[in-house]
Amino acid sequence: MDEFLATANLGNGRSIHVATLSRHTIKESGADHLGFSGYFVFETEDNPGRTGINILGKAISFEAAMRLVDIWRLRPAEA
Repeated sequence: MDEFLATANLGNGRSIHVATLSRHTIKESGADHLGFSGYFVFETEDNPGRTGINILGKAISFEAAMRLVDIWRLRPAEA
Protein backbone atom coordinates (compact mmCIF):
# COMPACT_ATOMS: atom_id res chain seq x y z
CA MET A 1 0.00 0.00 0.00
CA ASP A 2 1.17 3.53 -0.77
CA GLU A 3 2.12 5.72 2.18
CA PHE A 4 0.85 9.28 1.68
CA LEU A 5 2.64 12.05 3.59
CA ALA A 6 0.65 14.93 2.07
CA THR A 7 -2.12 15.61 -0.44
CA ALA A 8 -3.60 18.84 -1.76
CA ASN A 9 -6.50 19.46 -4.12
CA LEU A 10 -5.48 21.62 -7.09
CA GLY A 11 -9.01 21.95 -8.50
CA ASN A 12 -10.41 20.77 -11.83
CA GLY A 13 -10.13 17.11 -10.76
CA ARG A 14 -6.40 17.35 -10.04
CA SER A 15 -4.44 16.74 -6.83
CA ILE A 16 -0.77 16.73 -5.84
CA HIS A 17 0.78 14.21 -3.45
CA VAL A 18 3.97 13.21 -1.64
CA ALA A 19 3.88 9.44 -1.16
CA THR A 20 5.49 6.10 -1.83
CA LEU A 21 4.38 4.33 -5.00
CA SER A 22 4.21 0.69 -6.03
CA ARG A 23 6.73 -0.69 -8.51
CA HIS A 24 3.87 -1.27 -10.98
CA THR A 25 2.66 2.36 -10.74
CA ILE A 26 6.18 3.71 -11.25
CA LYS A 27 6.70 1.51 -14.32
CA GLU A 28 3.29 2.42 -15.76
CA SER A 29 4.15 6.11 -15.34
CA GLY A 30 7.42 5.72 -17.24
CA ALA A 31 9.47 6.78 -14.22
CA ASP A 32 11.36 3.56 -13.46
CA HIS A 33 14.60 5.50 -14.09
CA LEU A 34 13.94 7.14 -10.67
CA GLY A 35 14.09 3.80 -8.87
CA PHE A 36 11.34 2.10 -6.90
CA SER A 37 11.89 3.13 -3.31
CA GLY A 38 11.43 6.45 -1.60
CA TYR A 39 8.89 9.25 -1.72
CA PHE A 40 7.58 10.68 -4.96
CA VAL A 41 5.94 14.01 -5.77
CA PHE A 42 3.16 13.38 -8.26
CA GLU A 43 -0.03 14.82 -9.68
CA THR A 44 -3.23 12.83 -10.14
CA GLU A 45 -6.03 13.67 -12.51
CA ASP A 46 -9.54 12.28 -12.25
CA ASN A 47 -11.30 13.73 -15.28
CA PRO A 48 -13.12 11.69 -17.94
CA GLY A 49 -10.58 10.43 -20.45
CA ARG A 50 -7.60 11.78 -18.48
CA THR A 51 -7.27 9.66 -15.35
CA GLY A 52 -3.84 8.70 -14.08
CA ILE A 53 -0.72 10.06 -12.45
CA ASN A 54 2.18 12.21 -13.55
CA ILE A 55 5.32 11.75 -11.46
CA LEU A 56 6.99 15.15 -11.06
CA GLY A 57 9.98 14.20 -8.94
CA LYS A 58 11.37 12.25 -6.03
CA ALA A 59 12.58 13.25 -2.59
CA ILE A 60 16.10 11.96 -1.93
CA SER A 61 15.24 10.78 1.60
CA PHE A 62 12.40 10.51 4.13
CA GLU A 63 13.76 13.65 5.77
CA ALA A 64 13.66 15.53 2.45
CA ALA A 65 10.09 14.36 1.88
CA MET A 66 9.06 15.57 5.34
CA ARG A 67 10.77 18.93 4.74
CA LEU A 68 8.84 19.29 1.49
CA VAL A 69 5.61 18.57 3.39
CA ASP A 70 6.57 21.14 6.05
CA ILE A 71 7.21 23.81 3.41
CA TRP A 72 3.94 22.89 1.70
CA ARG A 73 1.98 23.31 4.94
CA LEU A 74 3.59 26.70 5.62
CA ARG A 75 2.37 28.21 2.36
CA PRO A 76 -0.25 30.94 2.71
CA ALA A 77 -3.87 29.82 2.46
CA GLU A 78 -5.57 30.80 -0.78
CA ALA A 79 -8.41 33.29 -0.58
